[in-house]
Amino acid sequence: MTAKQSQAVQNYKLGVTHIDKEAIKAFLGTLSYPIYHLDFETFQQAVPEWKGISPFMQIPFQYSLHIEHEDGRLEHSEFLAVDRVDPREELAQRLCADIPRDVTVLAYSMSFEKGVIKKLALEYEYLSTHLMAIHDNIKDLMTPFQQKHYVAPSMNGSYSIKYVLPALVPDMKDAYKELDGVQNGTEAMNAFANMSKLEDDEKEKARIGLLSYCEFDTLAMVRVLNKLKEVMHD
Repeated sequence: MTAKQSQAVQNYKLGVTHIDKEAIKAFLGTLSYPIYHLDFETFQQAVPEWKGISPFMQIPFQYSLHIEHEDGRLEHSEFLAVDRVDPREELAQRLCADIPRDVTVLAYSMSFEKGVIKKLALEYEYLSTHLMAIHDNIKDLMTPFQQKHYVAPSMNGSYSIKYVLPALVPDMKDAYKELDGVQNGTEAMNAFANMSKLEDDEKEKARIGLLSYCEFDTLAMVRVLNKLKEVMHD
């Protein structure tokens, strides 16, 4: 094991939370306000319906965006595509309208969000400059946990946000389980993929569930970041 891994194991055995304040301070120093907390949801098709899509390609159909200002004020923006229509171009247009080219964008496990944006930029040349500016400005909220700067025993050795959130924000421990209809990414993917098969009332319920789930994902990021800022003052 590396020294960091060995220390994490020891802390886990002792039930001790490890916090490297200097490393967290350095990470926070890479962010500037306003911070755009971004999360995508995607689905796949075995037999593609639309041009430019390969089998089982990740197709973005939804995003949530929490905009956090330095004074703590939050704004929320979101997009959820209609079913039976290729969602990519409208999603890309809305994303460019919602996120300026020169702001900090925060994702959790940013390789996913970056991959989605890069594919959109390749597909829609007229939006590519703006999309790649967003792409290049993305920071990863997972970094302090992946790099063992903040390790709590209740994370069980994981840096998934599903473990990080309840460890840092106990009052949100069961929040995902309390969501109605959609409680994880797989359920979100399946809900949208099957949307066209639903009656209107069921479809509306599914859309509400998708919007609530994706909005909660970015709200969770806001709360985790706020906890990191709090530990600098403890």
